[in-house]
Amino acid sequence: MRKGLLMGVALGAMVQAVPAIAQEQGAEEASAGGIDAIIVTARRQAESSQDAALAIDAIGADALVEQGITDALDLTKAAPSISFANGGGALTSIFLRGVGTVTTNAYADAAITASYDGVVLSRQDGVVGAAFYDLERVEVLKGPQGILYGRNATGGTVNIIPARPELGYTGGGVNFGYGNYNDVSLDGFVNLEVSDNSALRVSGMHQSHDGYNRDGTDDLSRSGFRAQFLIEPTDTVSVRIAGDWTGLTGKGAGAGYVGRFQGQTYIPAPAAIADGFEGMGTDAANAYRGTVLGAPGFGFLNPLGREQELDFTFWGVNAEVNIETGLGDLTFIPAYRENDGYSYFNGPAFNPAFSGGSASQFSSELRLAGSSGPIDYIVGGFYLKEEYDNIGQYNQEFVLPTLNYHGETESWAAFGQLTANITDQFRLVGGLRYTRDNKLIAGGINNLITFCGGIPLTTPPASFGVVGTAGVGCQAPGNLPHYPDFNTIEEGLDWLIAEGWIDPGSTIDQPNPVYPLLTGAGVVLRDVSVANGSGGFDRLTWKVSAEYDVTPDNLLYATVETGYRAGGFQASSAVIDYDPEFITAYTIGSKNQFAGNTIQLNLEAFWWKYRDQQINFFTVSDTGVLSNVIDNVGRSQIRGFDVDAIFKPSWATTLSAKVQFLDTEYDDLLLRTAPPRDNFNCPRSNTGETTTDGSPIIEFDCSGNPLLYAPKWTVNLSAEHIVPLSENLELVGTVYTAWRDEQWGGFNYQPFQLIPANWNSGANLTLRNAEDDWYISAYVTNIEGGRNFSFPQVAPVGFATTTYTAPRTYGVRLGATF
Repeated sequence: MRKGLLMGVALGAMVQAVPAIAQEQGAEEASAGGIDAIIVTARRQAESSQDAALAIDAIGADALVEQGITDALDLTKAAPSISFANGGGALTSIFLRGVGTVTTNAYADAAITASYDGVVLSRQDGVVGAAFYDLERVEVLKGPQGILYGRNATGGTVNIIPARPELGYTGGGVNFGYGNYNDVSLDGFVNLEVSDNSALRVSGMHQSHDGYNRDGTDDLSRSGFRAQFLIEPTDTVSVRIAGDWTGLTGKGAGAGYVGRFQGQTYIPAPAAIADGFEGMGTDAANAYRGTVLGAPGFGFLNPLGREQELDFTFWGVNAEVNIETGLGDLTFIPAYRENDGYSYFNGPAFNPAFSGGSASQFSSELRLAGSSGPIDYIVGGFYLKEEYDNIGQYNQEFVLPTLNYHGETESWAAFGQLTANITDQFRLVGGLRYTRDNKLIAGGINNLITFCGGIPLTTPPASFGVVGTAGVGCQAPGNLPHYPDFNTIEEGLDWLIAEGWIDPGSTIDQPNPVYPLLTGAGVVLRDVSVANGSGGFDRLTWKVSAEYDVTPDNLLYATVETGYRAGGFQASSAVIDYDPEFITAYTIGSKNQFAGNTIQLNLEAFWWKYRDQQINFFTVSDTGVLSNVIDNVGRSQIRGFDVDAIFKPSWATTLSAKVQFLDTEYDDLLLRTAPPRDNFNCPRSNTGETTTDGSPIIEFDCSGNPLLYAPKWTVNLSAEHIVPLSENLELVGTVYTAWRDEQWGGFNYQPFQLIPANWNSGANLTLRNAEDDWYISAYVTNIEGGRNFSFPQVAPVGFATTTYTAPRTYGVRLGATF
């Protein structure tokens, strides 16, 4: 009742109050001191963000520099709807308003589409690994984009748009910054006039800083290069060719211990270990690690065997051809992108995990945009071909899963959108997109599992930290093997034989895949599962929208749009295939400019209905092997509203506020697993089934819980003031702050996974000349100084772990153009 009333009040306020304000204010021309418009291409056409009838956060080039937004993870400073979760390596997940998937493998499709320079990226690691330099803007489109962006845009889209070559201009620019943690940033560009109708733009960057954690993790070392050539041979034809390269090295995101589980009991870690700065690789962290028993061997865990390490390369070439024809503007965008690399990461207490491989994609999009009488149209086609290969191992000391698989995706789509201009003020919009996805995966999982005692497990019981009489001897050093890093099952068996753990005559092909330990403490089980799957998925997505210009400065719109994310196949012994997910979004909004464009007020209310959502969680197969799987769950709902306001009381002062309210709930969230992976804080019921090691399979009903990364309230506030010092010199002060309400970061819904509410503030003080030829700036971020949970996990070896946001940073930046 309360939720419905809240939504009704919000909708009614937008529909009734905005026209009344518009009539009172009237349409006025923007004054010289008005709010600058940001030109966006979110609807595949250049227009002011205030004329685009959709929910969008657009961040221009100046704002990116002022707020220190140097990569995708920094977008939370400007877009309250977006969140990120990094579990290790380059696997980072994007969430918008609770829509997203925790990505822990290379074959998972993202729920938030990312595009770079107009090219849709099928993997999120490409956009997260990229640096933001020499950009024109970044656009965050909120809500499904099922027509113009298509597959895998169920939650929204992030568009990264580089600055393009300028005809008739030769010049360049450079920016340099230095801060604490030895933070070094350097980027620059050169734009060359090659001829009257062609230009070349070359840009590059390097970013690095020391680790934020005591073990050196949470560091950065990233370099990039981009080149673009533009030629306009005639007044009706333009061709732009571009290429880019990014290298990412270092240790990468580092997690820390916050506690452990003894059976179902959670025991917090000592404050010195869980202060947000320790990491997992220090002596203190390893001493704490050694206090925990790892199942199913029930021996105390060893210190970490190696430091984290990552090395990734992302590169691509693309073109954009624009031709003005009698039917409209024809645009063709062919592209090829590739990435390869590897990472060793400890993530949720692995010792360690390894993920390595490569992925390549070819895509092309052809679209025609034009008008015929009162009808505006966009029609087009899209094609994507992707291949990827991956090797992975996730060492849990007594369990060594190794993965090896090859995957392919072929996707094509046809789409069209019509806008009927009923009157000069009223428009109706309709769109359709048909998408077909064909997928293939071939590979499998090999596991070596050390059991204390025998199979099935009777004593000790299969639960972390609860050891029966038979388990006492397993705790003694030298009684059980702790697996080193091996990427194949053959290497693991050879090591067991060479170290004298199992009979020298053991072979990988022997009919009984159980190898008794020569110490007599237990056995090693070899579990093999082959995951070969292929098939197709398709969907017709649609959109219906109405737009009404109350005045030239006041827009009302209402939209219903659907989104689709393809199903797929995975290298898992628990769930091999999963179904598509679908979302239907209802939106009503208003965009307004008042008082000579010194006040900008945008309002939006939304209600999204989510069905068959794909989620990623740890479960146990019927053979008793831990698997991290993608699976479908039932329905959920996302309701809320946005208020975005900018007030410019004078030419020198700008105040802004972004407020978002979310009310999210899983109507149907049932999760199955077995001990010792049964640390879900939801009502449980025994299914009556057991795994082959005798563990009961349990179902958890987590229905009624909120979606992940969906804080009820988010607030972003900022203020800028300019103080003239002389005719050509001015001082600019900027302060900003963001509030994030508490939010859940994991499907176990353990109390430690409830990320606490927090403020995060920053400030800049810049001295510059009025022509913006040069500047010197001092900055501070995270003035509060605390490090907030980013990705809290229940680790497969019984720990509670989390990654953290960045600590307080400060430094100076300076730059010039010429």
